[in-house]
Amino acid sequence: MSDPYGRTWWGRKWWRALETIGLNYPDQRIVKGRALAGHGAVTGMSIDAGSVTGRVTDNGRTFETEIQIPVYNASAWAAGMTALSLSPSCVAGLLAGRLPKRIDDVLAETGMRLLPKKFVTEDHNRITATCPCADSREVCAHIMALALVSAAKMDDDPWLVLLLRGGPTRDLAGRLRAARVASMDAAQPV
Repeated sequence: MSDPYGRTWWGRKWWRALETIGLNYPDQRIVKGRALAGHGAVTGMSIDAGSVTGRVTDNGRTFETEIQIPVYNASAWAAGMTALSLSPSCVAGLLAGRLPKRIDDVLAETGMRLLPKKFVTEDHNRITATCPCADSREVCAHIMALALVSAAKMDDDPWLVLLLRGGPTRDLAGRLRAARVASMDAAQPV
């Protein structure tokens, strides 16, 4: 049976990014988080620029949970879109409705990364999580459940990964085309 959380490389990388803030398999928080996610304990989930929020019900109590990640500003995204527009494999993947595996490599050339990489400590790579439960670790079972359910949502809609980082989600083809034309115009001799 396949894993319902992280069927895509980007969904898997999103929930596994929580390992960067102190969680490693087979931590019981992961096991309990999977159980909570599988039993529909996560409700009211929302993925917005810079945060994933939701309510997680556990043993009759409901916890308002949040995972935060820094967003990139408009100028960073303009540079990122230019880099992506110059990569045929990235353009093809994005136009096909998926995140190409090379997307982070291409964005790294501009100092960006969509999904955090384990053991990389740049400010734009920092994930923080909050939950009012009694667990003293930054990643509790409730945060893990939220991460898993949000990963499944991102599996179905890869543009949520862009949205999470403050990126463009509408008219991606037009934006890529405009970025490509602008970079070609800039390269023209005067």
